[in-house]
Formats: sequence, structure tokens, C-alpha cells
Amino acid sequence: MKSMDYRLLICLGGVACLLGFLLLGPACTDGEQPASVADGGIAEWTHIDFVDHYSFRGTVFEDKDLSGIAFASPTHGLIGADESGAVQVVELSRADRTLTVLGGVSLLGSGDEIDIEGIAAEGDAYHIVGSHGVAKRTGQYQAKRYKICRLRVDPRTGMAVAGTRPEAASLAGILKADATLGPYFGKPLQQKGINIEGLAIRAGRLFVGLRNPNIEGHAFAIEVAADEVFANIERPAYTLHRLMLGSGLGIREMVAAQSGFLIVAGNAGSEPSNAFPRAQDYEKGRGYGLFWWDGEGSAVRRIGAIPNPPGKAEALTILDETADHATVLILFDGPKQGQPSVYRLH
Repeated sequence: MKSMDYRLLICLGGVACLLGFLLLGPACTDGEQPASVADGGIAEWTHIDFVDHYSFRGTVFEDKDLSGIAFASPTHGLIGADESGAVQVVELSRADRTLTVLGGVSLLGSGDEIDIEGIAAEGDAYHIVGSHGVAKRTGQYQAKRYKICRLRVDPRTGMAVAGTRPEAASLAGILKADATLGPYFGKPLQQKGINIEGLAIRAGRLFVGLRNPNIEGHAFAIEVAADEVFANIERPAYTLHRLMLGSGLGIREMVAAQSGFLIVAGNAGSEPSNAFPRAQDYEKGRGYGLFWWDGEGSAVRRIGAIPNPPGKAEALTILDETADHATVLILFDGPKQGQPSVYRLH
């Protein structure tokens, strides 16, 4: 081939690379990949497949109202129900597909239920959050719902550390005073009232996911240092994140993944009641979807719909996660013992 031909090919190749850089990013650079792939691929997952059912061994408190699950070790975890004042330690066997109840821990000395809506684990501590909202059907204020608790455990056994009691604090000070959220504090779910349903933790910072309000398609998450919350500072420094989940959707569960967070989304509002016959941001039969969020911006990526949910998808934990897939366990509010169900995301 003549030298002119070589120069022409080199020139055309350079133009093609330049166009590729402008349109798609630096794809012509050796060894580089898009951030979503380099971060482990989670943002690229687009399928959710049902794998299997698990079952409980032992008595589960308020077993048709399960709303939280987290694991402090690969085998020992904690579950909670929104009508119970106690959490229960469970042992997971993936070989037997079972969750065995080992014992229970009362969160408040009175034994009152706190409307448990989320559990998160990091190190030797579980964090358990109440809804911080009024009663769904009546709109009644109940102070015990405005609690967040921290429980120290031995990760090897899952049991509470001997001689310790759960710490208790509240997020009400943040919620009431926030310029965006404050107007919705104390309102019922049917009227976009504040209600917490998701809780995750990363590097000592809590990420609190709100079911309601949804404002112009945005759902909200509060990021705050756990130690400051339990120092009983009424209004610790925090960040309010706005997530573009879409109209009428709220955060029903939030879990820290290797990169970012997994979010279960569903109705932000609640079904009508006698006291509140008109409901905003509620659609019967809407279903539940899984989303990925990087923990910083407002953008989220939809992974897909949870197939054939037997109830309200309100508790999720990640069993394993690799670059190309994750296995998650979901508990549902409604069916007996939460119908533990395993799904594969890929």
C-alpha cells in the first residue's frame, strides 16, 4: 500500500476515535471502561428472576407484618415487624433454605411496639427505625413510633452483648425542622405525610429512606452520622437527598450494596381509610420495583419489577453480590411468615 494510503487511514482512524470520544466518552483509550462497569456492573442489571422460597423455623412475632431484615454476619441476622415491640435473632442456612429463630430482644423497656420499618447492620451494631409517622388508618399520633434504636451484638452468635440495652433516639427533630419535609410532618400517608420505610448504613452514616412525601417525582433520603443521632443531638448535621424515582413512588426499603444502594420502590401513599377516604400517590396493584442509586446524586436506575410479589415488599437483604449478579432475600408484609423469597438480579 502506498504511503499516502497509510496517512489517509491514520487520519481517518484519528477522526473516528475523536468522534467516539465526543459521543461516547474515552472508548478508544486502552484499559478504560465506563464507570458503571468498573464499579461492579450493578448499574447495568436489568433482570430479576425468582429463584426459591425459604422458610422459618420457630415462632415469628407478628409474622404477617414483617418489615425489616439485616445481617451482621453471613449467618446471623435480625428481623422485625411493624406491629411488634421486639426484634428477633435468626440464623440463616442457605443449604437448608431456612431462617431459624434463636431469640428476641425488646427495644423499649415498656415493650411497646415502635412501628419497625427498617433494619440496618454494620460491624457489631444493628440500627432499627420506626416509621416516624402517624397511624395509617386514623392519623393518630403515637410517640413510640418516632424512635430509632441501636443494638450491640456479638456477630458470631447474633445475640445482644450481655449487660447492654438498646439505645434509643429520634429523627423527629430533623424531619420537623427541614424546610422541604417539615410541612408533611404529622400528616397521614394518604395526604403525603412523612413515613420512613428504608434504612441502610455505610461507614457509620445512616441513610434513611422515606416512603412519603413524593414531591414532583422525587423521593427523599436523609444521610446522617449514626453517632450524632445517638448522642441525642436534636438536629445533627445531615444531607437531604432527592431521588428521581418517579411520580407516586416512595422508598419501601433501602440496602447498602458493594457500590451504591438497592432500593425497593412502591406506592408512596396508602390505601384510603374511613378517616381519609381520598388518597394521594396511591395506585391499587402498582407493584414493586428495584432501583439502584449511587448514594450521591438524584438519578436512579431501574433494575426491574419484582415478579409476582405475594404481598408488600418491605424487607430485603443481599445474600451475595458479584460483578455480574446479586442474590437477594425479600420478606413480604401480608403472607404468613413473610414468605421469604430469593431472587437473582443480573
